[in-house]
Order: sequence, then structure tokens, then C-alpha cells
Amino acid sequence: MLINKKELKPGIIVLELSGPLQMGVECKQLELAFDQLLSDNHRHVIVDLSQVTKLDSGGLGKLVNCFSRLKTAGGLLRLAGTTGMIDGVLKLAHADQFLKAYPTALDAAESFTGSSLSSAS
Repeated sequence: MLINKKELKPGIIVLELSGPLQMGVECKQLELAFDQLLSDNHRHVIVDLSQVTKLDSGGLGKLVNCFSRLKTAGGLLRLAGTTGMIDGVLKLAHADQFLKAYPTALDAAESFTGSSLSSAS
């Protein structure tokens, strides 16, 4: 799995994932990426799943774990590009109840407006 990190807007980081997100190495990669974001004090993160080819229970668990860690740190996590099988897995596990998903990273970034972004600086 590849993780491409970019700043979409000031204070909003997008992690673009491509390839499978499943138990093992991929989950560890995502965890390390989140460790870095939290240590760099980033609190508004979008995980773009539009290029993810497979999501298993381990990958979903890691997304939930990242959501919890960010929330505990006073931040927000949004998902972008959840389609087909990925969307199905989120709905099946009822993770779509709290992991807010948007069609694109830009749509997800708009959802942060007015939600403590101003206090991030």
C-alpha cells in the first residue's frame, strides 16, 4: 500500500491510500503515518480511500483506531472516496455511523469549516 500525504488547505491533511488496506503491514503503515501526524500536531485529517482495492476487518479496525486517537487529541477524521466494496464494509460494520464519508477529499475538507479549524493555529 502507498500513502501519499498532502496538505489540502492550511491545517487539513489528506492521506491518499492506494492498494489494499488489510491486516498486517498495511495497517502498520497507516498507524505510523498517524503517529507522525499526531506528533506534528495535525488535527484535521482526511483519509482518501478512492484508490484502496481491498479493505478487511483489520484495515477497518485501524481506521476506527485512528479516528479514536484523533478524537482523543481533539481532532477530526473524515473519509473520502468510499465506493463499492469499501462503502459496503463501512455500512456492514455500522462504521458509517461515526466515520463520516464524503465523495471527494475537497468535500470532506469543506466539512471542517467552522469546526474548530480556526483554533488549530
